[in-house]
Amino acid sequence: MRHRVTAAEAPRHLIANGKGRATLFLNESTGATAASLTLLELQPGGEVPEHTHESSAEILYIEDGAADMTVSGQTLRVSKGDAVYIPAGAKHSARVVSPGVPFKAVQVYAGPGPEQRFTQGPRENAPHGR
Repeated sequence: MRHRVTAAEAPRHLIANGKGRATLFLNESTGATAASLTLLELQPGGEVPEHTHESSAEILYIEDGAADMTVSGQTLRVSKGDAVYIPAGAKHSARVVSPGVPFKAVQVYAGPGPEQRFTQGPRENAPHGR
């Protein structure tokens, strides 16, 4: 188990058709079996299509920017300093609405696993030590 993962070590993948990136800090591969933590960054106009995580709750803390999120049919404007809770099984999506300001959020999954979908995108940084 690793208790610390640096930004240089964390795999960073391109997502959202190249309009964003996900930096995977903590997850099952680092020994975090109860939760995961990812830094999510999306450029203006970037979108996350509607999806669900059947067995994982998602928590977001918005560090910068703004997005329109839909959670269980309810549309919310979220921005810097807000926290969002998405229960397991809830349909949700997001679209960045802050002009000229990227959307940046710390993303936690209680019940890790959904963050692995980000690894389908190309890796932006080299594995640590290479």
